[in-house]
Amino acid sequence: MDELLKRINELYGLKVHSFEKVTKGSLSENHILLEGDKKYFLKKYRFDNKEKIEEIHLAKKYFAEGGIPVILPITNKEGNTFFCFENGYFALFPFIDEKEFKRGSLPDKAIISLGEMLGRMHLLGGKAKLPINNKFKTWEKEKILTHIELIKSEINKKEILNDFDKLTLESVELKKNLISKGFVEHESFNLPNDHLIHGDYLESNVFFGENNQVSHVFDFEKTNYSPRVYELFRSLMYVFLSEEITDEDINKAKSYLNSYLNFYPTSKDELRRGLKFYYTKSIHGLWVEYEHYLKNNNRADEFLLSDFRRIKYLSEHFNELEVKLLGN
Repeated sequence: MDELLKRINELYGLKVHSFEKVTKGSLSENHILLEGDKKYFLKKYRFDNKEKIEEIHLAKKYFAEGGIPVILPITNKEGNTFFCFENGYFALFPFIDEKEFKRGSLPDKAIISLGEMLGRMHLLGGKAKLPINNKFKTWEKEKILTHIELIKSEINKKEILNDFDKLTLESVELKKNLISKGFVEHESFNLPNDHLIHGDYLESNVFFGENNQVSHVFDFEKTNYSPRVYELFRSLMYVFLSEEITDEDINKAKSYLNSYLNFYPTSKDELRRGLKFYYTKSIHGLWVEYEHYLKNNNRADEFLLSDFRRIKYLSEHFNELEVKLLGN
């Protein structure tokens, strides 16, 4: 760490002297740097693709210049917005100390502001012509079914199954049955990858300021060209419909959706296709299970239960939810 601090001070003309590890967030390695009473946020990217980081920073700059309150990286003395150290890539950001809300506790004004900000971003993203190669990745039925069998094989090697193993078996069996019953090709939805999106737009990736309005947006690591309605429903489902789903949760999700539509009006037909598109993509998702059993990586384990609950709910109540959100 001493050598990294030295490198940062040289590059940025600072006198930072200590680290505080950020415990929030399980997928990246972040630290708060101290320079007297002043703080900075140091991000270590979880991938080593220089071109990908350049694309992420290009997207951030584009949205910021379009009026979105993006937290931009600090430019160093070499004119770069990130740097390499010991085969890892890092970026330094200003430290933002504003409100965050835990999932399930967003006030009404925060919900409305969150939806409006996504609408603003998508309006801007629809005009983007940036040279970003990352695009929405379609689902592959046979590949997913093969991975399911590999995961089950790894679990079946165990003499005693723990709760995580049991839930995984239930999860992959559910997904397998849903895929086998109603496979739909990506192209049949007629939803092109024509919008540059945030990629992981959630309440955990924004800060809230005065009157519970979104004040800053961050974490663009998953930015890509995608159907915008996919991100709309991914965001809606993750933020509002990830736990035990109640009528109050659905009403909050509807408020979020309506606040988005006030900024970016969308036909009911496109919304219906978008909701089905999100659901279809979800049942082909094995990120948590694949990482745990086939890559020996536990970083995403905490998401298994909410992922399972969400898909099970959708598989049993899709038509009902569609009517509640979108009307008849």
